[in-house]
Amino acid sequence: MKIVIDESVSYGLAEILRKAGYVVISIADTSSAGKHDEEIFQTVTENNAILITRDYHFTNPLRFPPDKTGGIIYIRHGNLTSAEEIDLVQKFLSLHSYSGFSRRLVTLYKGRVKIR
Repeated sequence: MKIVIDESVSYGLAEILRKAGYVVISIADTSSAGKHDEEIFQTVTENNAILITRDYHFTNPLRFPPDKTGGIIYIRHGNLTSAEEIDLVQKFLSLHSYSGFSRRLVTLYKGRVKIR
């Protein structure tokens, strides 16, 4: 499973997911750093990847339809440390099968998950 990690997300998440066996494209590591959201979305769709982001713009299904991706995981803004952010994503991926959120928009909150 391929995962694209937006540059708005803790860099440490990329390494942890790689160690867990995921194929990770970190926008911060690529020439896409600083690019427009549309270019990042194109990378996601071309790779049929899951996008992990803290950028609220990616929750607009008309502009960024999740059914064109492997899924969009949006980490809801808040006072999260990097460790808390990483923990939220790890817990979600360990508790939910890919088929349950593939091509859907997932919003991760500190205390709950919303899948649409």
